[in-house]
Amino acid sequence: MITSTHVHPQANGQAESNNKIIVNNLKKRLDKKQGRWAEELPVVLWADRTTSKVATGQTPYSLVFGTKAIIPTEVVIPTTRYLLQDQENNDKILAQDLDTIDELRDLAKIRIIAHQQRITMA
Repeated sequence: MITSTHVHPQANGQAESNNKIIVNNLKKRLDKKQGRWAEELPVVLWADRTTSKVATGQTPYSLVFGTKAIIPTEVVIPTTRYLLQDQENNDKILAQDLDTIDELRDLAKIRIIAHQQRITMA
């Protein structure tokens, strides 16, 4: 459910906060590459989506797809995790991840609530 609208103004602050992080990271990458923001944006977005968030303890990617992302560098310079994958084993792991994604999301919701309570108490 999308809650970043005029009907749910409390979520707009969260979207603005995340956008600020993305813009700041984009600015850092553009120091030496003026005017090439369109080329750098996918890299910054990928980094944001595959970085664990304090509030959830998970990456946005894992909350959507139920599994960890393999970053492009792992394909170019294979890691042990990448080398040990085969199609049959990968399919089994993905099926298990899909079975447990609801639990993962529920745990993330609990962590978000606890995080919000800690913030309001501080």
